[in-house]
Amino acid sequence: MELADIVILLDIYGELLANSQRDALDMKYNDDLSLAEIAEEMGGISRQSVLYSIRKGEQKLSELEEKLGFANRLRELSGEIGQARQLVEDMKKDSSDPRLDKLGGLLAEIRGGI
Repeated sequence: MELADIVILLDIYGELLANSQRDALDMKYNDDLSLAEIAEEMGGISRQSVLYSIRKGEQKLSELEEKLGFANRLRELSGEIGQARQLVEDMKKDSSDPRLDKLGGLLAEIRGGI
């Protein structure tokens, strides 16, 4: 899995992980801490324990996405909204209807919220 994928999956499914897994993944991927730094933040546990929590957390995130597919669906929706925005831009070339500007703005807001 790529870094961006893990960050997205952590945002979606993070609350379903064990606290130690969620915390270790958050510190690694969102705070960019080393294993030693994470170990210290987690109360002086070993780096091996941190690595184990990270690996198990990544595995659980992958399993959840495989079963539920929320991240994939978000990517699909984002692409579809992008296509809709492009259609609105194309329509604006042929029409001066102010509703097209409003529709484009609404689509941008929706895509930004995904």
